[in-house]
Amino acid sequence: MKDHKLNRFIRRGGIIAYPTESCYGLGCDPKNRKAIKKIIKLKKRSLKKNFILIGSSIHHFKYFLKPLDNKITKDLFIKWPGPHTWLITANNRCPNWLKRDSKIALRISSFSHCQKLTRSLDMAITSSSLNLSGKIPLKNYRDVCRFLPKQVKLIKGRIGQNKRPSVIQDFQTKKIIRS
Repeated sequence: MKDHKLNRFIRRGGIIAYPTESCYGLGCDPKNRKAIKKIIKLKKRSLKKNFILIGSSIHHFKYFLKPLDNKITKDLFIKWPGPHTWLITANNRCPNWLKRDSKIALRISSFSHCQKLTRSLDMAITSSSLNLSGKIPLKNYRDVCRFLPKQVKLIKGRIGQNKRPSVIQDFQTKKIIRS
């Protein structure tokens, strides 16, 4: 079921904190530059670091990608849904702040909270660990509440059991960027 109120909040530049497979994440509308800048400021993050987008369907990424043929889609789903992020060639519409070397980082999570969230929003959102850049990501609700400014909407829930963040792999070269 679509969550129109939360969708409006995010599309207007709102930031959310939500449980992911391994920690709490920060999310926003990836096309909203002001929202992206809020996350960068909140995390004290380098402008050079890219964002990962998560969705519950390949359709959530269509805006950012060139059309994918059936073989490419099939190959992506060898690791999806799951804790695997692919670097895929972006199209010309994809905002520059989401890509590096013409590639964008995308993941379809198997984690139920992320699936339900992106399905209810009917859109991809950013997925960045909830922490100050270089520090340990926050994993429990109480710590998240202490860290977050009031403007960030907190989506309650337990994080998954993964101990590590998702693997990041270049789809074209198959090189592992983060394991």
